[in-house]
Amino acid sequence: MIHTLVLAALVQTTPGFPDLAPGTRYDPAIPTLEQVVGHDPRAEITPPADVLRYMEALAAAAPDRTRLVRYATSWEGRPLVALVIGSRQRIANLDAVKADLQRLSDPRGLSDGEVGALMGRVPVVTALMHGVHGNEISSSGAAMAEAYHLLAAQGDPDVDLVFQESLVIIDPVENPDGRNRFVMQNRMARSRWPEPERASAEHDEPWPGGRVNHYLFDLNRDLFIQSQPETAGKVDLFLDFRPHIVADLHEMGGDASYFFPPTAEPTNPWYSDAQVALMDVFGAANARVFDRRGFAYFNRDVYDLFYPGYVDGWPTAHGALGMTYEQASARALTYLKSDGTVLTYGDGVVHHFTAAITTAVTAARNRDLVLRTYVDYRRAGIADGRAGPAEYVLHSAHDPAMAERLARLLVENGIEVREASGPVRVDGRTLPARGTYVVPLDQPASRLARNLLDAHVQMDTAFVRRQVERRARRERDQIYDLTAWSQSLLWDVEAILSQRATGAAGALVTEVRPEPASTVLPAASVAYLIPWGTAGAAAVTEALREGIRVRATTRPFDLGDRAYTPGTAVVRVAENDDDLRTTLGAIAARHGAEVVPIDDSYVRTGTSLGSGSVRALREPKVLLVYDSPGSTYSVGWARFVLERRYGQRTTAVRADALGRVRLADYDVLIFPSGNYSGMVGTGLVSRLEDWMRDGGTLITMANSSVWATRAGLLDAVTERRGGRATGDDPDDPGTPEQPIDYLDAIVPGDESPESVAGGILRAILDTTHWLASGTDGEIGVLVEGNRVFRPLTLDVGTNVGRYGGADDLVLSGVVWDEAVPQLANKAFLMHQPWGRGQIVAFAEDPNYRAYTEAASLLFMNAVLLGPGR
Repeated sequence: MIHTLVLAALVQTTPGFPDLAPGTRYDPAIPTLEQVVGHDPRAEITPPADVLRYMEALAAAAPDRTRLVRYATSWEGRPLVALVIGSRQRIANLDAVKADLQRLSDPRGLSDGEVGALMGRVPVVTALMHGVHGNEISSSGAAMAEAYHLLAAQGDPDVDLVFQESLVIIDPVENPDGRNRFVMQNRMARSRWPEPERASAEHDEPWPGGRVNHYLFDLNRDLFIQSQPETAGKVDLFLDFRPHIVADLHEMGGDASYFFPPTAEPTNPWYSDAQVALMDVFGAANARVFDRRGFAYFNRDVYDLFYPGYVDGWPTAHGALGMTYEQASARALTYLKSDGTVLTYGDGVVHHFTAAITTAVTAARNRDLVLRTYVDYRRAGIADGRAGPAEYVLHSAHDPAMAERLARLLVENGIEVREASGPVRVDGRTLPARGTYVVPLDQPASRLARNLLDAHVQMDTAFVRRQVERRARRERDQIYDLTAWSQSLLWDVEAILSQRATGAAGALVTEVRPEPASTVLPAASVAYLIPWGTAGAAAVTEALREGIRVRATTRPFDLGDRAYTPGTAVVRVAENDDDLRTTLGAIAARHGAEVVPIDDSYVRTGTSLGSGSVRALREPKVLLVYDSPGSTYSVGWARFVLERRYGQRTTAVRADALGRVRLADYDVLIFPSGNYSGMVGTGLVSRLEDWMRDGGTLITMANSSVWATRAGLLDAVTERRGGRATGDDPDDPGTPEQPIDYLDAIVPGDESPESVAGGILRAILDTTHWLASGTDGEIGVLVEGNRVFRPLTLDVGTNVGRYGGADDLVLSGVVWDEAVPQLANKAFLMHQPWGRGQIVAFAEDPNYRAYTEAASLLFMNAVLLGPGR
């Protein structure tokens, strides 16, 4: 009976989608999806190639009202496009319209009259974004219906208003690689009839699922780091068109209904009250339409607006209003809900279409209010800097290239950054121009700059207090994502707030480093030195890949008038080809690495460059354990950092195939976070031990370090709550005295440690150890979860990194009071020798979201400097 009802629901479709927008007449000159691809948008989950084909068909059918923009190409080569829809006049003069939008986005130097004139002629720009998670499928079906409706509807006053007052950008597939993966797997598992059983194969995605992109990233957490091409292109699109309203359409669990803002608490404090109030305008408009059509919905619950790396949070930090819309997901064509009703894919398409069109109409109807809210926010950002603090000064003495990369990242986010024009006097210090950058805060994007650079973004205290009460009752807290993301802390770049302008703000920094006039290095008779750091490590990785012979120091030394730290790379002229100046120079230029030519290697202080402590490096053969039970994100982050960030060739081997691998063929084995107990048996553990004894380097992180401890590969101790070692029996409490204390009596006797909701903790590093090469001895590390490792004892290994003491442990974010004493001085980075090899274990994931740059350098130190040690 269920199958019959479902099929009936799926086939009740006619060209023009009358039940999507009841009563609407459509222009037959505009093709329907069925005419182009062969199915109605509610009847089938359209693959990304067919979505693109339909968008191209719409653009061809209405060239005077559309512009199809290809803004990026995915890792797997799929185009990402946005269909810009507007009136004939605006599309004909689109470049001029965009120029006006850019001018309005930076009102510095504009009078009130000039701002008013701009607001009088620019359209409100509404961006409708779909499918950032590839397995959240109905939004792309809605996107095609939205585009058709706007272009084909006739005599519809709402559509006429949209064309009169606005420009609409429809991005139909934000994650084409993930969507393609989902569609392929879903069709492979599909039954003859749509199957609503939630445990059926078509609802059960195999690892890694369609949510993520090629490198297994959550693209809805990547906006400000822009590590993935899909995100970098999206941000360029946003900065090009400067949308004022951004709606990002998602899916959630199938038993839910529909979510649209207002959002749940907390809200990022750098967003304005006017933006928050504007959410209610759109929420009320959607509620009226949903109520009229009988669609259930909720708001002010679950989904917050705190993290600025969301597709909705990033534009909000620029003054727009970003909103997330969530539809209950069928995750196939049909889904049997727990209440016995059947949710269809088509239901999701209809609901998303309704919310998106309502949003576009509401933006048009409230054009003046939306534009005024946007301009006021941008002007307030300028005023903030004029009132003080006036500037951020970015500086890194130990890794100037890191400061440069952070400066360019800010520019990629639409933030103005300037080179230091000379020595910078700030905070009682004088900083050299090299490795120093100035971020003026009297700019429209100053609040995004503060969001990304401030050590701490305050979460609402009343909200935090309620979470403390919930945790006391052993209820889950309501924190949706991270509570800390300071890029200055995670990159280990000083960010110094100056109350007054330093006077050292020089030329504007560009997104891309200018090409030098020549990349050929000066002649050196002895060697070239490459100080170790993020750029140096990347340059050495490429040099090894290209066959250049490189050595690395393990101890500090002074040469000439300069001190060099452990890890400094030594490239001897006599050991390399005659074209070394050209090849190494080009490599160094690509990565921004410093190269120092030397004609004299006589060291008077420190290790001699010809001693045994200067080790020959080789390109390591790296195996990354892939697939379940590894964490999808952790696997992807590690692979991305290896292959894309540092250019390290890597072999990915599925975990269930690891037993077939000849371990001796590899120098480094990496286990991303995950519990491998059911996959790696005692026989393979024994092989790993033998492989390490023969010189192999095993790297574990987060939950795989817990697994390594339980498997006997890492001689560490994990703790339960209260500091008791995992595996110890709780002390027998005996017979309690009477009367008992009720609150004490209901506390469980054996619990995991307090979990940290994504905070940044201080990690202190042993700079005499090679694993800490390229650091200044202290970094911020992102901690998420409840793993606690006791420090290794001296007879076992070295605690290369440990957390700070209780008084200075927390650098940023919300960390519960009970967690602080248990984490204080515990191990973060452990090194344990095994014969001629070793295990390197991180308590947390060093590659988190590809923006924990300082910790990722420690990870690459293990990869590059560990083999053969």
